[in-house]
Amino acid sequence: MSSKPDDFGFSIDMTVRNEWRNVDLLRTSVQNCFTAVFADVDGCHAIAMVTGELLENALKYGDWVTGDRAMFRLRVNGIRNDVVEVSVQNPLRGSDTNAAALMSAIEWINSFPKPEAAYRARMLQIAQNEEEESLSRLGLVRIAFEGNCRLSARIDNGMVTVTASLDLSGAS
Repeated sequence: MSSKPDDFGFSIDMTVRNEWRNVDLLRTSVQNCFTAVFADVDGCHAIAMVTGELLENALKYGDWVTGDRAMFRLRVNGIRNDVVEVSVQNPLRGSDTNAAALMSAIEWINSFPKPEAAYRARMLQIAQNEEEESLSRLGLVRIAFEGNCRLSARIDNGMVTVTASLDLSGAS
């Protein structure tokens, strides 16, 4: 980001109750934390947007009924100059088809040289109505494009972790 008081890292790591009101609370908190440190307001907005969208996806697609699963985990890390990783981890059902769709969508998005190209391709597919489904499946593509980030996901022990690596340097 453009204003670096020192070359130091930062981290937010917390377990959160799976309540919709917490999405906006965390989005606002993340935005305020980064605005207090960095002068790059657009970068702060991008981090907050990605955080909020990944949290919303976790709430929509997580398994909140099986066993004792009332929490998800948010991690935001500054890993090096101008790169921030936002990760959200949530439980999923063993036979969940959303996990396969998630992995497929991320693989498709990452097959493009830049997130903007994936976004344009998806918008064109929607405009041409190439698919019969009513869902746009635009969410992850929009996160990658608007956040200027690369997405990844992993599934381990009934949990899915989606990570967005944001490049805040302005270069894609």
